Amino acid sequence: MLRIGLIGDTQGRYRLEVLVEQVRRHFADVDQVWHAGDWQDPRVLAELAALGRPLEVVNGNAPDDPRYPERLVRRLEGLTVGMVHQPPSARDPWAEGCDIVIHGHTHRWRDEVVGNVRYINVSTPTAAGFSQDRTLGILIVNGDSADLERIVLEQAL
Repeated sequence: MLRIGLIGDTQGRYRLEVLVEQVRRHFADVDQVWHAGDWQDPRVLAELAALGRPLEVVNGNAPDDPRYPERLVRRLEGLTVGMVHQPPSARDPWAEGCDIVIHGHTHRWRDEVVGNVRYINVSTPTAAGFSQDRTLGILIVNGDSADLERIVLEQAL
């Protein structure tokens, strides 16, 4: 069993130290951390790396940082899991090669199966843009199945 801490779209007006404290608490027992792009402040990635877990990051548009890949694919137990910032278009061959696609960009929670692909977006922990969400997720992969835990953060960011 693997526990993957999911976060994305860490943008807007928030206090980094409060966000980091909450992420540390909720991701204390994860095996890996995945950030779905748009981290705004480079200290976010530094703090996630400081958790001491493997960190996967994809490029977003805020910032657009070519040091990170546009998309990635990993085999997690019995599932092929991909991550990209912008949600793939319908019938995207890359997405159709995955069991699960994690994305960001829309600032909306999503856990939806389209065709044979499960799309997950854990929204934003910082109520970025038009969103009122302050959420993270934990993807629990066990063999060829996965459960998603929604974590609602305290409002004082």
